[in-house]
Amino acid sequence: MSGSLIYWVKESRERLRSLRLTVCSEMDADILSSFGLAELRRRRIQRLLDEAKNQGVNLSYRDLSLILLTSRSTLKRDIKVSGR
Repeated sequence: MSGSLIYWVKESRERLRSLRLTVCSEMDADILSSFGLAELRRRRIQRLLDEAKNQGVNLSYRDLSLILLTSRSTLKRDIKVSGR
């Protein structure tokens, strides 16, 4: 099972840009069963940040929160734990 989405970010006041981001990958089920939900979320955060950066965009905490349906404080903690 895998899935991606098109996420729109504001480049400027009047211009939007689309990003293709992988929300669920083939490896996610294995990561979940082997390492648990927190590790899966950390790896998804890393994947989303890497994919956005490869497309020339830096995602904000707000962006990540909307995509992953998690709180800003959880995102900050996960990013700190993963050393990013």
